[in-house]
Amino acid sequence: MILRHRYAPLVFGIAVLAALAAWLLLFRSSPGELSAAHRQVAGSSYIGNCKKCHTPEGLPKGCLSCHTEIAGQLKDRRGYHGRTLGEKAANCAACHSEHNGREFKLINKVSWGGADPAAFTHAHTTFTLTGAHAKAACEDCHAGKAPAFSLPRFKKLKRSSTYLGLSQDCAGCHKDPHAGGKASGCAACHTQDKFKPAKNFDHDKFFPLRDAHAKVACSQCHKTSAAAAPDKVFGAVAGKSCKDCHATPHRANWKADCQACHTPRAVPWTTARARMTKTYHAAAGFRLEKPHERTPCAACHDPARPYAERHPSGARARAQKNCAACHKDPHAGQFRGRGCLDCHAETAFRPSSYSLKQHASVYPREGAHAKAACGACHIYDESLKAVRYGGTREDCAFCHKDPHAGQFRVQGKTSCERCHRDASAWQKTVFNHNTMSVFKLSSAHAKVACKECHPETLTSAGRRVTLYKPIKHSCEDCHAAPQ
Repeated sequence: MILRHRYAPLVFGIAVLAALAAWLLLFRSSPGELSAAHRQVAGSSYIGNCKKCHTPEGLPKGCLSCHTEIAGQLKDRRGYHGRTLGEKAANCAACHSEHNGREFKLINKVSWGGADPAAFTHAHTTFTLTGAHAKAACEDCHAGKAPAFSLPRFKKLKRSSTYLGLSQDCAGCHKDPHAGGKASGCAACHTQDKFKPAKNFDHDKFFPLRDAHAKVACSQCHKTSAAAAPDKVFGAVAGKSCKDCHATPHRANWKADCQACHTPRAVPWTTARARMTKTYHAAAGFRLEKPHERTPCAACHDPARPYAERHPSGARARAQKNCAACHKDPHAGQFRGRGCLDCHAETAFRPSSYSLKQHASVYPREGAHAKAACGACHIYDESLKAVRYGGTREDCAFCHKDPHAGQFRVQGKTSCERCHRDASAWQKTVFNHNTMSVFKLSSAHAKVACKECHPETLTSAGRRVTLYKPIKHSCEDCHAAPQ
């Protein structure tokens, strides 16, 4: 019946319009479609959902109720928002407008003040872009580097990209080349200009790099083991003392600190003379006394020889009295088993300290012999290649020319001592004519001068000698018969 009423079409039209208006008010009151991010949160365009953002206190209140990370920046005046706005009230829509469609990006040129986002220099953040970072594209850090980010009220909704949540520690973006081995921040050693070399690193705080150490490659001291993490660039050093890195070339019982004799400044390292004092040298087993204190090190420690030969054990070859350890034996082994200092002083090889008393144990040097030079009896022996001392003949004829031209030789030998026993007066004899010859001197003969019976004669070699043998013994050989 109603439809047949003449006002029925009008009423129906008004009802449809009212229903449409109500539907539009409830479900199509939004001035435009929300962005994809906010649509996930707000859902449909139901008017009830608008209040999620449009609160009685205003839109910024609604924004910050979800974006608590931005609220924290504004409160503490940190980060981009906190530093940019300062004490100003937040007006989120001024930079991040909505209802522009699902594909509209909430962070755009308007958000950056009409400028290209790539031109942002981080001037209002706590992380400045300098050095290599100034050349990096935004996506190099703000795409895939940050951990998955979600708002506290929407834990399940993870952002695919964000400018928040990045750690300002280098390790947040860069692989740690030290594999967590260094406690200090990267900036303590490195700059943003270049990772290598580490310009801020002060090696002197840990170990001064001077002279030879300044030329050593880092890897020589900071070695990594096979068990170390693959990313670890520098291993821990063995220590700071010389022996921690360097094998000692010295004997195991040498306990002195290396720097007692050596310095890192020495080039080569073996140049230790300046710091090798007499005290240290004595501790090594050999006292540097005259004339050794003036001797160059290389004279005893030949650099061309292996260490074991160059620096033999002090308890063995370098004993203070073992001259033969350094000096060639000038006697060619004639005194083997005896020490050089038995005859020579430590301070000088000549003159010998071999005394008359010592000589007397082998051959008494008496009379004229006591004044004779050693070389008068001890001459160079070509077969020995040295002056002969041991086995020197003691018979007079070995040194002295026989004034009798062999008249007293018996079986090839002449015994001078039978008549001449006083070395200081050769002409003073102990010859007894009565007991030592076949002709006794008695009566008138005892008063006759020797030369009367023993005249001078010439040998076959033309040498003039006194004739002693053979002598005629009959009276008529010397006396004429009386008339």
